[in-house]
Amino acid sequence: MKLKSLYLKNFRAYKSIKIEFDENLNVIIGQNDIGKSTILEALDIFFGQEVVKIDKSDLNVHSLDNEIIIGVEFNIDKDFKLVIDTTNPTKLDEEFLLNKDGYLEIFKKFELQNNKFNKEKVFIKAFYPNIFEIPLVNLKITKLKELLNQVKNNLNNYDSIDKTKSADIRKALYFYHINEDTNFKLVDIDLQQEEGKDIWKALQKELPLYFLFQSDRQNKDSDGDIQNPLKSATKQIIANLEDEFEELKNKIQEKLEEIGNETIEKMKDMGLEIANNLKPVVNNKNWDSLFSFTLESDDGIPLNKRGSGFRRMVLLNYFRAEAERKANEKNNKHIIYALEEPETAQHPNHQKILIESLIKLSNKDNYQIIITTHTPEIAKMVLKDQLIYIERNEENVPLLIEDNKLLKIAKTLGILPFYQNKVVVCVEGEFDILFFKNINKIPEFKEIINIENIDIIPMNGSNLKNWVNKHYLKDSNVIEVHIYDSDLNSGKSTKQYLDSCKKVNERNDNSCCFLTKKKEMENYIHWEIIEEYFNIKIPKEQKDEWDFFDIPKYLMSKTNKPEKAIKEILNGYLTKKITKEHLIELNAYDEIKSWFEKIKELSE
Repeated sequence: MKLKSLYLKNFRAYKSIKIEFDENLNVIIGQNDIGKSTILEALDIFFGQEVVKIDKSDLNVHSLDNEIIIGVEFNIDKDFKLVIDTTNPTKLDEEFLLNKDGYLEIFKKFELQNNKFNKEKVFIKAFYPNIFEIPLVNLKITKLKELLNQVKNNLNNYDSIDKTKSADIRKALYFYHINEDTNFKLVDIDLQQEEGKDIWKALQKELPLYFLFQSDRQNKDSDGDIQNPLKSATKQIIANLEDEFEELKNKIQEKLEEIGNETIEKMKDMGLEIANNLKPVVNNKNWDSLFSFTLESDDGIPLNKRGSGFRRMVLLNYFRAEAERKANEKNNKHIIYALEEPETAQHPNHQKILIESLIKLSNKDNYQIIITTHTPEIAKMVLKDQLIYIERNEENVPLLIEDNKLLKIAKTLGILPFYQNKVVVCVEGEFDILFFKNINKIPEFKEIINIENIDIIPMNGSNLKNWVNKHYLKDSNVIEVHIYDSDLNSGKSTKQYLDSCKKVNERNDNSCCFLTKKKEMENYIHWEIIEEYFNIKIPKEQKDEWDFFDIPKYLMSKTNKPEKAIKEILNGYLTKKITKEHLIELNAYDEIKSWFEKIKELSE
């Protein structure tokens, strides 16, 4: 279950806004005090983690009513079954509990009365059959039985319906009443009425676990944030050693009581009557409270004496460890990390390591990450669809910006293009960059020009850095060398590539364009390399048509790997094994050599 969107109404500076999230990684950008943290804190309130608690100051000052709404939309697996109890599984779509687009949409209403918020009300926004006056999940089983009895004469399977289960009765009623002519409408289904309570209770167990790491958290080794993970681990360890600890506690208590009784007897010997009313009482603390924790380097410097950046990095990873421990305890497979400005106090090298690790983590099936940042390097490393940009309008209301989003982000963060050389190579995508860098390692090509000193821009690259460089190319004096796949015999229209090349070659700035003589870059990899790696034998008829053979498609059928994985193997790994002799046999050596010679010529 992945977070798809967040809807806010009357929450702090937001009057009404809907924010769409990428299923893997999301980077929220905007100026200070624009409302970035508000988004993360609203999610914390929705998921009930209580890092942030809602109060009257959260109500938008311009609100015409006294109600805050926080709504969250989830993308769920089509086979997902909600287990209301051990004998009563039900599918959300069969219960018509999804919205018009097939997503699970839950929202909470917070109403301000007498200067404080009432307990939140929880609803599902569902695309529901316009037949029943009240949604069936909000009816008691006695009422459901009444509705079933009204149509029982028209049900062939009436006797087989389990009348003790509300879900079975609802299923029968849906089957009887709904047909292809049935109208549907959006309704709010109260999850705090009748069986809605059980559905909400079951849903809460399935929702992702949400963990908010705030930018202004303390990060000393004595703070609860750092101690809590250890204390939790300590409790678990002590629980496993409970018998041994209990035996030791009894021995200590017995000895202490013995000393106490001896003391009382000595008081009695002195004639102190008050001693008759005394008895030894031994108090003991929890075992886990006797242990504390810090980290020291080999030079003996404790964590709270280290630099703020190091302490914050340690705290961030404690935060992750605690989150995953809780997820394991609840047997929950989905985790959302919300991190406020994780780059704070970090060296640029650590920022890069940090964001690379977060990108890698976000690409795992059960993780979703949302961060806020002011750092250009982080913004440049992620895909454009993973960037969320917030800006205030003339009325000072924060809005989600989509038009010219990348341009606005580039200006806000001060991102400028960077070229190492007066010539750039423009290719179609990221995999083509891998191909060029690896093929250039053939000694004869590297002697012509070392491509490591040349910027290669993927024209279809979807991250901010590539967009910035492409956007500013037209305003620079940089000479462009475009090299595109010809896609000959691919079934695709090649006119766009021919036209693009023609336009580049007609410029008066020395820029030029090449179309490959083979179908695409993968066709420059010799079949022997592919056969050896994938342990397959490619038929002779395919080798005879190698220049136009769809290699990725063929390998997908042989390996069941997705196209992206195949292309990454071909361009990222197998191109390193290409030799001059391979290219000569494929009649490709002189063609590729001409590319590098042209780049060298223009560079000089």
